[in-house]
Amino acid sequence: MNKRYLSSLLYFVFVINSIPQEGNGKHITAHGNVHALFVFIQFDDDSLTKSKTWPYDTLSLPGWCYDFIDSSKKSTGKLNLTQYFSEMSNGKFLLTGDIYPKLIRPKHVQGRYKNIGEVNYEILTSIDSITDFSKYDNWTRSKSGEYIDSSDGIIDMVFLIYRNFENRLFFNNGWTGSAELYLTENIETNDGVTIKRGRMNSGIQMRGAKHGFHYTKYIAAHELGHFLFGAGHIEGVSNLALMTGGPVWNASRGMLSVEREQLGWINYYEVDTSIDSFYTLHDYMTTGEALCVKLSDTEQYIVENRQKLSRHDAAGDRGIYIYHVIQHKRNTPRITVKCADGNWDFEIDTASSKLRKLRPNVNGKSEMNFTKRVNRKGYSCYEDVYGSNDAWGDNTDAFDLTYNNVFSPVSNPSSANRNKIPFTIEIVEANEDAYSIQFYFNNVFAGKPSRPQDFNVVIDSSKKISLTWSANQEPDIARYHVYKKTSGNDPWELVDLVLHRNDISEFRWGGATMPSAKVDDVYYSLSVVDADVNESAKTDICSVNFNNENEKWVITNYAYR
Repeated sequence: MNKRYLSSLLYFVFVINSIPQEGNGKHITAHGNVHALFVFIQFDDDSLTKSKTWPYDTLSLPGWCYDFIDSSKKSTGKLNLTQYFSEMSNGKFLLTGDIYPKLIRPKHVQGRYKNIGEVNYEILTSIDSITDFSKYDNWTRSKSGEYIDSSDGIIDMVFLIYRNFENRLFFNNGWTGSAELYLTENIETNDGVTIKRGRMNSGIQMRGAKHGFHYTKYIAAHELGHFLFGAGHIEGVSNLALMTGGPVWNASRGMLSVEREQLGWINYYEVDTSIDSFYTLHDYMTTGEALCVKLSDTEQYIVENRQKLSRHDAAGDRGIYIYHVIQHKRNTPRITVKCADGNWDFEIDTASSKLRKLRPNVNGKSEMNFTKRVNRKGYSCYEDVYGSNDAWGDNTDAFDLTYNNVFSPVSNPSSANRNKIPFTIEIVEANEDAYSIQFYFNNVFAGKPSRPQDFNVVIDSSKKISLTWSANQEPDIARYHVYKKTSGNDPWELVDLVLHRNDISEFRWGGATMPSAKVDDVYYSLSVVDADVNESAKTDICSVNFNNENEKWVITNYAYR
């Protein structure tokens, strides 16, 4: 695979003068070198905003600003904005720039300006006499849409990066940045080039640089992403993408394969849907390897192996990530992350402003993409309403050998699709950072069964505990294995077998008797075995203990409540 990427890189070196629109950026080239100006700005009345990475009382640029971008094609080795796009593009797109050497302070406090466009205009005109803006006019487009590396009289890119400013200046929006450069009017510079105002024209303004180097880097990358992809965001993908939108914001990190492929930066391996096949995937972010299950011209599943070897990979988990993608050619495709812990029903308690997970439901939502507004309040899996920030991703999102290794038409989440093409993905082997994956299209249930669903523990009126679960839907299920252990570090003990019956939709096992003395936590889990003795991964763990003072079992961990 690496040889393929190398040959593509060599091709880019020799054919740089004319770059077609297909597989390219929407408003700026995604192939070649874009050279930009970076200006850092601070208002005199920004003193209430505290920051260790950009102290208010500094009279010069914070030290990290000088490392924010490489000034030439020769890499500095810094993990900066240049390196980000170089890594994401496999060397096909190089963003370089010049840091304006002084910290700019607007002439007035914020209250003297109507909007940020007035400030931007003041700043850019004030530095015109000592700045050669023609250095930032290097690209034009032909009538057919090709990008050509020659000037057109309009500068390509300037970043205006503010320490902070109030919402009023940003038209009362909570935006961190905007790919629409606000100016009172276009600026005709002394160098004969124009700084053009408006959406996806000559630049970007952004705020929040008080948070420092890495935060500002990813905001800048996201806003430049609008020049590459266009307006809009990809909803529900958390920090797995660059152009991420709700329910989490300012979460942009390393790009999804969907984004990189759209720009011509990587090529998918297309899975043959006419046969059962086997593939090995290495770390996606550093190799660009990704599998595509093309179901139609508008629907596909994408498979990545996220091992977090790149500093830009902010995935919550390590393992196989699966995405259901609709309209992948649009700048804002509909992408559903198929989280390995499944989909759920959620309940909102408006009295306490809390959100809780109720029960598994393959047709429900995942913790990553659930979002709803009630009485003008937004509810997602954030810590303040949910108790944890699972909307940002967690350690049960990825498929692997032990937690959840089967993605099928009857698993949760399932491989259901609009084209009604049944298929199964099974994780069959892991070797260091590589995962081996089996695809089943002809014999969908030939591999291991999916792990049991709806596993839980209940205490009945006689103070006895029971385990409950839903029947697996594969056609060749033989039995269920009940496992138990009394310490988190102990191996599992197989304590019972429960035969599968096609006429039962929910199973109950009541093998726990009342002990005569206090019992610390007892852990239970469940697997399912098919007719070929293929055993599934185990369910999430339930645990109980027995309090002999009250003579009753106490549930200490539910699979769900």
